[in-house]
Amino acid sequence: MLIPLSWLREYVELPGDVDALCEKLTMLGLEIESVERRGEDVKKVVVGKIMSIEKHPDADKIVVCKTDVGGAEPLQICCGAKNMKVGDKVPTAVVGASLPGGFEITQRKMRGVESQGMMCSGKELGLGDDHDGLLILDPAAPIGQDVRSVLGLDEVILEIEVTPNRGDWAGLIGIARELAAAYGTPLKWPEASLMEAGPAAESAVSIAIEAPELCARYIGRVLTGVKVGPSPEWLTRRLLAAGQRPINNIVDVTNYVLLETGQPLHAFDLKTLQGGKVVVRRAHAGERIAALTGADCALTPEMLLIADATRPIAVAGIVGGKETEVGEATGEILLESAYFDPVSVRRSSRSLNLITEASQRFQRGADSEMAEFASRRAARLIQECAGGTLLKGSVDVRPKAIEKKCMSLRFARTKTLLGADVSPETQEKILNSLGFETLQRSPQGLTLAVPSWRHDVSWEEDFVEEIARLYGYDKVEPSLPKVRLAERTYAPEQSMYRALREFLSAAGLTEITTWSFMAAADAHRFDLPGERLEPVPLQNPLSEQHALMRTSLLPALLRIASSNLRKNRKSIGIFEVAPVYFMQDGEYAQRYHLGIALAGTAPGMHWSAPERAFDVYDLKGYVEALAGEFTTSAVTITGTESTSFTKGAAASVVLGASGVGIAGEVSRAGAAAYDIDARVFAAELDLTRLLAAQPGPAQYTEIPAHPPALRDLAVVVDDATPAGALAEVARRAGGADLQRVDIFDIYRGKGVAEGKKSVALSLIFQARDRTLTDDETTKAIGKILKTLEREFQAQLR
Repeated sequence: MLIPLSWLREYVELPGDVDALCEKLTMLGLEIESVERRGEDVKKVVVGKIMSIEKHPDADKIVVCKTDVGGAEPLQICCGAKNMKVGDKVPTAVVGASLPGGFEITQRKMRGVESQGMMCSGKELGLGDDHDGLLILDPAAPIGQDVRSVLGLDEVILEIEVTPNRGDWAGLIGIARELAAAYGTPLKWPEASLMEAGPAAESAVSIAIEAPELCARYIGRVLTGVKVGPSPEWLTRRLLAAGQRPINNIVDVTNYVLLETGQPLHAFDLKTLQGGKVVVRRAHAGERIAALTGADCALTPEMLLIADATRPIAVAGIVGGKETEVGEATGEILLESAYFDPVSVRRSSRSLNLITEASQRFQRGADSEMAEFASRRAARLIQECAGGTLLKGSVDVRPKAIEKKCMSLRFARTKTLLGADVSPETQEKILNSLGFETLQRSPQGLTLAVPSWRHDVSWEEDFVEEIARLYGYDKVEPSLPKVRLAERTYAPEQSMYRALREFLSAAGLTEITTWSFMAAADAHRFDLPGERLEPVPLQNPLSEQHALMRTSLLPALLRIASSNLRKNRKSIGIFEVAPVYFMQDGEYAQRYHLGIALAGTAPGMHWSAPERAFDVYDLKGYVEALAGEFTTSAVTITGTESTSFTKGAAASVVLGASGVGIAGEVSRAGAAAYDIDARVFAAELDLTRLLAAQPGPAQYTEIPAHPPALRDLAVVVDDATPAGALAEVARRAGGADLQRVDIFDIYRGKGVAEGKKSVALSLIFQARDRTLTDDETTKAIGKILKTLEREFQAQLR
C-alpha cells in the first residue's frame, strides 16, 4: 500500500524526520517496504505558458511553440504533442534540466529548427504511464515556478505491508489513528458534512437484505444531476501518488475515500437499476455477470451478490457489473457503502479468481461503523467534483446490530507477559488512545469495549500486545522467562516422528521438506498395497503440478532426486516424514507417511572401501532397521507386483497381517516420468499404522557367559523362492538355542542349475546355561535342512 506523506499529514501531526517516522511505524508493527522520495531526479523543470503554436516548416507532425517560463524572452520549443492550445500551462524542461531515467535536456535542432527545451507529459515526469500528450497544469500555477511543488513531485511515498489481521491499516485514517496514539496528538477527521435537498433517498430506491448472515449493513445514498467528467487536478495527483489510475470524477472519489478510510464503496448508474431496487442475496444457480474487469463470472449459490429487481449488478465486496457502470451519460447515481462477511468475500474472490482493492479490504474485515462515515465523505466529495443534488438522508439497512466485544484486562497479567512494570494508569491511557473504551475500572484491572475496527482483538493477551507496542519494546528490559521443565515437550506421536527423523539422519540419509501438493498424474502412481486413496483437489491450485493434496510422498522425492542427479550429485539418499491427505467416507483425512529414495553411489564406510551403487538391499536394510527400532510387532518384507516398480524387485512391507508400505526399485518407465535415467530405489511406509505398536522401555539382558557356535549353511532352491522366507523358516526350525539367522550370499551361475539359486545362511547358536556341543548344533542344523527340504524342496549345496 502506497502512503503519500503529505496526504497522511492531513490527519495527524507528524515529525519532519522521515527516517524517525519510519522507525516509529516499524515499532508499531507496520512493515515499511520502501521509501520513495519523488522528484529527486527532476531538476530545472518549471511551469511554462504556451504563447503561440506554429507549424514546423519541414515536419507535418511537429509544431513550434513559444513558451513563457518567466525569463526575459519566451523559449522556442519544438513539440510533437497535439493536445495543447495557446494559453495552456505545461511542465517545461529548460536546457540543463534532468528527468527520471537520467535523461538530460540540451539545446538542439529538430529538422533545422532550434529547440530550447522540452514540454513534458506525465510519464516523462514519472507520473503514471500516460504518454499521449502534454500534462496540462492548473491555470492558476505561477509561471516559472518549480513544477515539483506544483505537481507534488517533492512528495515522500511510503510503501507499507498491511498484515492480514489489521484491516484498519488499509486506510490512511487507520494509520493516522495509530500514529496519533503513539505521538499523543489528536486525530483530525476530514470534512464529511452534507448539503442535502429534494425528497428523501428512500423515495428513489429501496434496499432489502435477504442474506443477513453475509451482509450486516448496507447504506445507499442517491445523487441526481451529477456531471461525469475528468477529476480535478488535486484528486488526480493524489490518486497517482497512491498508485491508482484516474478514471472519472465519480469513480475517482470512491477510490479516494477507499484509500482514505479503508472502506470500499461502489457507485451504480441509478437509471440502469431495474425496478428501482437493490436486493442483497445469494446467487441463484446458473446466474452470470459481466464484471467491470471484463470477466464473465459464473456465480454459485455460495456467493453473495447485489441485484436489482431482475438480475445481478455486482458481486458483493468484489466487483461491480458492466451493465450498471457509471459513464459519461450518467446523471443519477446510487452510492453504496456496506459491510460484507470477510469469509464470504474471500471464498468468492478465490472461486472467481478476482482479487480487487475492495475484496482485499473486506476479507481482512472492514469497519461496520466506518461505512456510514465513508458514505457521507464520498457524497460530499462527489458534490464538490461532479455537482448534483444529494437527496435527503440515506437508506441504511441493518438487519441486526453488530454487538461490541467486551473484554477484561488484569494489570498483573501485563507485567507477567511483558516483564515490565507498566503502571495501571499508563495501561489504561494507551488502550483508550487506541479506541478501547473503559467500561469498568478496579484496582486489579479494566473491562473494555473493543472498537469496531479491531477484529483482531479476541483475548487478554491482545491487550498486552497493544500496551507493549505503544509503551515501547525498547523499554522492556531483557529477562529470562520462567519455564516449567517437562519430560515431554512434544505430543506423543510427534516425539516418535522426531526420533524417527534423528534415526534416519544418523543412518546417513538427508531429510527434505516438499510441497503438500501433487500433480493429477501422480495421484495413484505409488498407492500402497491394497489401497487406493481418493485425493483432495484444490479449488485454486498454484499450477497443474500442484492440483491435488498429495496422497503419496514418492513423487516429490523422485523430483528432488532427479534435480540433484542432473546437478551431478553422485549419491542421493533422502527421506521425508510428512502427512498425506485423502477423502474417507466423504470427510477429509490425513495420516503420516515416511518416504525414502536412494540413487547413485552408496556412501562408503571407509575411504579405502571400493565404490558401489545403491541396491535394493540398502533400501531393505533401512526399512528393517527402523522397523526393529520403532515397532514391537514383527515386520516382514514379501515380494509383490506393482506397475511403478521393477518386476521381481518390489516388496510389500507387512505388519502382522496388513500391508503398511511398499519398497523396491522404481521401474524404468516410472523413473523416466521424473526425468531420471538411473536406477532409483524407493519406499513409502504408513507411519500411523507402523508405529501404532511402539516398543516399551529397553530391558536388561545378561551377557551370555558361554561362547556361541557359528555355522554356515548354503542351500539351492527355485529362483522364485524368497530368501527371506528361507531365513524365517530356518529361524523357527532351529530351536531355542538358535539366536540369529542372516543371509550373507545369493548366488546364480556356474555350478547352480538354471532356474535355481544358492542362498547362504549364517547361523549363530548359543545357550545361556552351557557351552553347546557339536552334536547339539549338528542335530539343530539337520532339523533345519529337513524343514527347508520339506517346505521349499531345498538341497544342500
